[in-house]
Amino acid sequence: MIRFFSSAFRLSLLTMAAFYSFASSVSAAPCEVADNGSGTVDLPPAGCDYDGDTSGGSNDKYVITDGLPIGTTIEMVPIHSSFICPAGGFFVCSIAVPPGICEAPGGGLGGNGSCADSTVELQVTGTGTLAGFSRTLFIPTSWEAHSGPRNSGDPVQSFPTEMVQLQGQFFGDPDFCLIQIQEGSLFGLPSSGNTTLTRLGPPGSNFSVDSFFDITYQINFQGCPGSVLDGFAGSTQDTLRILTGNPPSPPAPAAPALGPAGIAMLLSVLGGTAFWRLRGSALVA
Repeated sequence: MIRFFSSAFRLSLLTMAAFYSFASSVSAAPCEVADNGSGTVDLPPAGCDYDGDTSGGSNDKYVITDGLPIGTTIEMVPIHSSFICPAGGFFVCSIAVPPGICEAPGGGLGGNGSCADSTVELQVTGTGTLAGFSRTLFIPTSWEAHSGPRNSGDPVQSFPTEMVQLQGQFFGDPDFCLIQIQEGSLFGLPSSGNTTLTRLGPPGSNFSVDSFFDITYQINFQGCPGSVLDGFAGSTQDTLRILTGNPPSPPAPAAPALGPAGIAMLLSVLGGTAFWRLRGSALVA
């Protein structure tokens, strides 16, 4: 009976330890990209998505508040994906990027600049007076980010990044006569970040890409006549973190302290367990 009681307490302690460990360890979806032949990868990472951060208890999304009744919001969970390097080149990129590729030397951080056409998928829901409103929108966007110097060939390459401009707009939706997203330093909306590339095997093997941007965004919208958004219009500025892979996350809320009573119980259990083990050994001897 005593042995079972002691084992049960030890199991409880292990469960508590596992909980405390899990609270600070939440992973995002992995992003794996092939070596481009020069000991690094091309950015933005092909085949990977930049999503709103959900680690460490965060639930980052675009939120529209301006132009809506008090207590009402339009929340939009983002998935930035489908990066394409147009064969015809770019019209809005601030650096010279040859047609058909996305990244070239240049930019404001002393490394490279990358430009791509992309799509942002928005899972849209309403709150307050718009509770029950739900949509999925796909908005074409232009993406330009700059990165700091990196040492190609190193097994781990970590460098600062900056979103210079991300913009997209959509017309003619039955609910949104206009929805426009702008982000990045070009619009006076600072959006810094970091990227880490980690080699997954021997030279020439793929890299894990762990990257984030702390975005400042502006969303302009106008509701359409006859829709649930009829009469609503506004321009909201706010922030969110978008990421791919498993970059460092904002600090998670601290796990609750055990307190004096909890510490006393822990010491009592550990001491009791040691006592009964010694007593059992003495009886066997």
